[in-house]
Order: sequence, then structure tokens, then C-alpha cells
Amino acid sequence: MTITQASVIQEYKTRTHNTDESPGYFTTDELQKLANLWSLIIDYLAANKDKQITVNSELLERVKNTWPDLRQDETIDMQDNEQVTRRAWKFTKGESTVRKLGLLNRKPVDHERQLLERHVCETTQEYVDRVSGHHVPLLPTSYFPSFKYPDNATRNWRDVFWAIASAKQHPDIWVHRYLRANGWDTNKAFVCIQSVIEWRAAQALDQINWEGDICLGFDEQRLGILQLMGHDKLGFPLTYFRVRRIMPRANQSFVFKRYLIHQFETIQHITRSHSRITMLCDFTGFSMDNTPFNIVHFLVTLGTKHYAESTSVLILLVDSWLFANFWSLVRPFLDASLSARIVFAKTMNDVLVFIDESQVPEELGGLNKIDMVKVPEVNENCKLFDEKRRQMAEIEWREKVEKFEEATRIWCTRFNGDKSDTYSDVRDNAAHELDRAECHLGQFTRARTQYARLNMVDSNGQLRPFPKK
Repeated sequence: MTITQASVIQEYKTRTHNTDESPGYFTTDELQKLANLWSLIIDYLAANKDKQITVNSELLERVKNTWPDLRQDETIDMQDNEQVTRRAWKFTKGESTVRKLGLLNRKPVDHERQLLERHVCETTQEYVDRVSGHHVPLLPTSYFPSFKYPDNATRNWRDVFWAIASAKQHPDIWVHRYLRANGWDTNKAFVCIQSVIEWRAAQALDQINWEGDICLGFDEQRLGILQLMGHDKLGFPLTYFRVRRIMPRANQSFVFKRYLIHQFETIQHITRSHSRITMLCDFTGFSMDNTPFNIVHFLVTLGTKHYAESTSVLILLVDSWLFANFWSLVRPFLDASLSARIVFAKTMNDVLVFIDESQVPEELGGLNKIDMVKVPEVNENCKLFDEKRRQMAEIEWREKVEKFEEATRIWCTRFNGDKSDTYSDVRDNAAHELDRAECHLGQFTRARTQYARLNMVDSNGQLRPFPKK
């Protein structure tokens, strides 16, 4: 089925999710193509089991600055960080009409602007050390990829593939995205997966996950540029992207790139059972100053290639005529699939097609109050220091990878179009065991995040069901 903007909108109006081309709802032909793709992957893994990729990542750079202008006890009270004068939604409960964008009169204390104008690339670790007056070890002193391949200068191709494939409840959730993104062309999907794995290895995304937000810019986090905050009308996780809060640092773009990738990675891991998420992009107060084109192009590449087919709908809130010029530059880089899932919103009615009022951010006139950022606790990453238990978890994970890989190899060679044959059942059971093993290993290889501190995820790092508001 061809996805169109009209079909996406109809799904939300009827609250009926189209399950076509989704895991568990594949046609016989789609299952055959999935089996063909897995055959290519399994053969490649067997022939390249020791293939190493050299790490060459700008994302691991550090800003070399001691920030002497910052006092040891300097803090910015973010409890009131939304009390700023800006273009925003205004929606009054009980009114029969929905008002368009209007200027809200808010308190003059503008913490958002204070943070934007500081231009400080201080990491969370540096912030904690500064306000504490001494070094507080939030992470172990050094990182190694695995016990089998400990060299931090390279990454094993096979390990990188299974690390991301097993980050979903079933590896099919991740693999089939590239079939959809490439029109169910098996060979094109395989080439795309190869490229993505090599990118992940070269950029050392495993280390970024291990360091978590400890090595991110703390001001980016306090600004809450990108946050998971609820769910849409179809039950997909909802993220809120405050575009106006992007801090332009042309000579240090890796700071924001790393922040974006960390957010994408975190959301991928904590939404293990979900194949898609919805993103609400707030372009109110838009200007070219806070959306440098190199960052925009990087975002488009993430959405169309590295995290392909992971969006249910992309809602763009727009209140500026300047956006039309900006959009004319961006649109040619979008593929047909992502373009069909992009909708524009100018009124609250437009937003409420996709998101219930209870889930719309309070700052936009909804009822969803987003929690503020929390500073990491001293011992919250204690499991990252436990190498003995990490090694045991890694051994178990590798055993489950081998089991799923073998079950998949047999399933591919004996696939007969039956969705409920014995080989499929064995493979699905192996996927379940792999999911549990990866969740356990993740406790020793991924730092806690804001969502854990806000009690939004469980002990396995998986997103809790959102409470009804």
C-alpha cells in the first residue's frame, strides 16, 4: 500500500492504525522479501565475522575550555523556564472556537534567553564538578566496546549490527524498516543496512550510549530541545522538538549533533516494542539564526537514512512566513515516504487531529506539563563500574545472538509462506530470549538518562505506559 499524506491523516481521524507492511502483518510476498534480506545479512555476517571498522567520530570531541567566567555556584533556576514572551498557541477550554497563534503575555524573566546567549558548551560532568567544587565520578574513567573486542579504536561489524538489531523487541522491527524505505527492494535494503552499520561503527554510537547525557552539553538539556513527553492518538510515543532553542555554534556543531544522536538513540532503546514515533516540531518564533542549514541537513539524513521509517507523523507548527523559504531548501532532500508523513499545523485544531489535548504541551495551550531536567545522582551509573557482571551479561547476549542467528538461517532456507510454521515459532522464541538478554546487557553498557530520572522507564530501561491525563 502506498502511503500518502491523506491516508496518514485518515488514520488519525479514525484512530485506526494501518498495519500494512508492519511486523506481524506482513503478506506472504513481504515475508519472502524479509527472508531474502535476512539471508543476505546472515551470509555477510558469516563471511565477515571479524570485520573491523575504524572509529573516526567528531561526536567524541570535547570542548577544551575551562569557562573561567562561570562561578562555582552559578546556577540558572529552570523551574520557570517557560515564562517567556514569544509567539505561542492559545487555547481556552470551553470555547467553541480555536484561536490561531497569538502573543501571550508572560513574565519577563527569560531563562530560555539567558541560556541561549551564554554560548557555553559545559558538559553535565563539568557542571556537576563545578557546582560541587571537586570531581564527582559519574562514569568509569575509560570505555571499551566489549570483552571480545576491547580495542576502542575499532568496532566489530557483526557486533554493531546485532547491538542495534536487538535493541528492538524483535530484530525484524529494525531490519524491515530498510525494506520499507527502499520500496521492498531486497538488494537496496541490504546496501542501506551496510552503510548504516558502518556509520554507527565509525561514529562509535555505543560509546555515546555508554556515556549518556553525562558528556552532553548541560545547557542543551536544560533547554529541553528534544523531549519524549507522551503519546499520540494512535498510541505512538510523542516527542516535542523546540526548534527555536537550537543554539547556533557554527564552529562547534558536533555539540548539537551529539545531542541529537543521543536523543534518537535513547528513544530507540526505550521504545523497544514500537516501530514508530510521532514528532511535534515547534517552529514558532522561527528564524534562520537558530536553524543553520548544516544542522538541518544532518537532521534530514538522520530521519531518511540512519533512522529510516521510524516516524508515524511529523507535525510542523509554523507561524512565520520565513519558513516558506527555509522549506524550499529542505524539501528536495526528503524521500517520498517521509514527505507523506509530514503535515503542517497553523491552528490548535490542526494539532488535535493527531494529539489529544491532554498530551499537547502546556506551553502550547495543552494540558501536558513537561518535567524539568534533573541533575544525575552520584551512584546512578554504578552498574557501569561492574565489569564482572557486564562480562557475564555479554556472554549471555552472544549466546542468544547465535541462537537467533541460527534460527533465522533455518527459517530463511525453509520458508514456505506459512506465517505460523514451526520454524517461525522457534525463531520468535529466540527473538524473545535475545530481547531479554539485550535488556540485561544494556544495564551495564548504557548510562541512565533523563527519562530514568523522571521515572518514565522501568528497571530494564523500557518506556512505562503513559498515564492518562
